[in-house]
Amino acid sequence: MDHRQHFYNQYTTAQSRFASIDDARQRVVAEHHGLNTSVRRHLPENRGGRVLDLGCGYGAFLLWMRQMGYHNLRGIDLSQEQVDLARALGLDCVEVEDLFSALAQEQQVEMVTMFDVIEHLTRAEAISALTTIAHVLAPGGTLVLRTPNVDAPLGTVLSYGDLTHEMHLNKTSVLELFATLPFTEILVLPVPSVGGNLLARFIRTVLGPLTTLGRRLQHIEQGVSWNASLSTPNMLIVARR
Repeated sequence: MDHRQHFYNQYTTAQSRFASIDDARQRVVAEHHGLNTSVRRHLPENRGGRVLDLGCGYGAFLLWMRQMGYHNLRGIDLSQEQVDLARALGLDCVEVEDLFSALAQEQQVEMVTMFDVIEHLTRAEAISALTTIAHVLAPGGTLVLRTPNVDAPLGTVLSYGDLTHEMHLNKTSVLELFATLPFTEILVLPVPSVGGNLLARFIRTVLGPLTTLGRRLQHIEQGVSWNASLSTPNMLIVARR
């Protein structure tokens, strides 16, 4: 058995670690706050267009899309545990399937999403998957990915905190990857932290500017372009066909 599948078979148990279905629902609500902040402006205008969520996990994105009025939705994941949880949360558009076999069944897709997925692929798998996605998307269609950012302070917590991760990416390596692929309008964007307790919000509001100043000074001192990196733990990649 592939080592990744060994962990995917127990992914909800080993990674998500939900105490109950209510705990999962609370996590979904928290994810929706983040999606409203980072992803909403990149959604297609056509709410009837085909949306394919690769590596849908327990379905947080698909549940959000349904709330937003999109209805032509499909999610796939390699983890039976994750798919079972997504169904328990109310989704009937999810199934256990391999990314490549799912793509082989699709065409003229309005939007393809991969949240916390590309880092699970080898370099060769990522090139193959992204190239296939470009051909599956309708003209003007959108690919949206979220992935850990190793340049962030404590970025290794997310990037190396999952034994199924094969790639560890930053803004520069993402741009290098997509420069070789048939996409246009490549954006690599920060994913701001949202929510949290009062102390976390206070730190972001009051100390955030000081942290940014410190990072700018560090870039100058080390001779690294300010535009070469991001500081948020996750980054969002948006690409058009």
